[in-house]
Amino acid sequence: MTASEILDRSPLVVYLLPILHLGVCLAIWFGHINTGWQYLLMIDFPFSVVLAGLMFAGVNQLLSFGILGTLWWYVLSLAARRFLRTANTRKGG
Repeated sequence: MTASEILDRSPLVVYLLPILHLGVCLAIWFGHINTGWQYLLMIDFPFSVVLAGLMFAGVNQLLSFGILGTLWWYVLSLAARRFLRTANTRKGG
């Protein structure tokens, strides 16, 4: 079974990374883990540059990382699904 077939059979795979990201953000927020935001900066790079700018502007960390970072991972997941589908159709599958 190819990656494209997995995505076609289970569209919820696209939501896996965004849900994990949001869960980590909530765990950091509710657990008061101050160093957790630094790890998310590394994980969310290159988008974290925008997120860090929002933090310095006074925007709540949960709002900036939790919502915008989760949207970032959702867009990446959609792009990966589209790439895999295009690669599969070009291959003739």
